[in-house]
Amino acid sequence: MRKWRKSGQNMALFDEFVAVVMQTWPPPPKYEPHLLLGPFEGVWDIHLRQNWVILLRFQTGTVFFLRMGTHADLGL
Repeated sequence: MRKWRKSGQNMALFDEFVAVVMQTWPPPPKYEPHLLLGPFEGVWDIHLRQNWVILLRFQTGTVFFLRMGTHADLGL
């Protein structure tokens, strides 16, 4: 979250995403949700912007936010 704020990104985008996933899983196609493979198997890659990604895991009705950043920041 600190990195998102420091980069000058609009917090409303993140807040909107949180509101959406509280109602709907998986997230709508506009977020380009997809499961990762390999060492990140079971982790969802969600795009808030073209190159701004949230990594999260969904288990038994709970969303766990793992990391947020660009693809390069996250090693993807």
